[in-house]
Amino acid sequence: MNNLLYIFEEVCELITTKGLDHNERENDEDKFIWSFAQNGSSLHVNTVSQSRYVLYATEKDYNLIHKRAEDKGLGITLKESKKDVIELLVSQYEEVSSKAILFIRNGNKGLLANPDEKKLSHVIYFFTNENLEFILDCLAENELYSEKIRQEKIYAEKLKASEELKALATAQTKLMKSQKYGRSRLSAPASEGSSIKNIKSTAYGVASATIFTKTASAGSNTAASELTDEEIKNVIPEGCLVSHKKYGKGTVKAILEGKIDVLFEDSVEKVFAAQVCINNKLLTVI
Repeated sequence: MNNLLYIFEEVCELITTKGLDHNERENDEDKFIWSFAQNGSSLHVNTVSQSRYVLYATEKDYNLIHKRAEDKGLGITLKESKKDVIELLVSQYEEVSSKAILFIRNGNKGLLANPDEKKLSHVIYFFTNENLEFILDCLAENELYSEKIRQEKIYAEKLKASEELKALATAQTKLMKSQKYGRSRLSAPASEGSSIKNIKSTAYGVASATIFTKTASAGSNTAASELTDEEIKNVIPEGCLVSHKKYGKGTVKAILEGKIDVLFEDSVEKVFAAQVCINNKLLTVI
């Protein structure tokens, strides 16, 4: 037995200092196993009875560690197919506390078949604390890379959503320009024979006029009657571009229960009371 190898508790402290994730599984601590994140590689540290560390590795971790070990001249790939032959070779390296790192691709599929690590195909043996540090650094490198990819994916999704909102806002602007004629008719007096049916033909403009008439007739000291969501949408449609004196330009995401939800250009999201916005002209449709 090599008393210079770290015991399990010391290895756990070292892993913690590296900032690596820990996925707690039942009985792992009793079996001297550290599992790296969910479905990640796992390190077996039974150095009380053995002079070796064993890493059951995922494909990604195996490939990176193998490449880094070969770059340092430490990697040896075992291609033997018999379990007893592999164990004999490993024991020989173990007896001399070799600085080599032994790699067995698919070593846990029929050759070694560790039931604790059914989903982890590859096995890596190493015999020094220095190589333990080296292995942990490789795992940390992979974790940082995975986090970078995750953040890039989140950014790409946000960018795509932003572009879709801009496209929607552009389409809404074109639609509103096409309705400009209908809105301009608000200033013209109604003819004597106007019917409700004719008024509906300019629904957007008339609805706007009706709402503003309601609020004006209520008087400055009297609360205006509550607007329905449909009435609000006729004045400030969902998806349209609006401007606010403080927050700048934004897009109306939703109108619900008398509230207007606006996403501004700096990713600032605000919810306004529709009645207040319309009465005080806080939001201007662009």
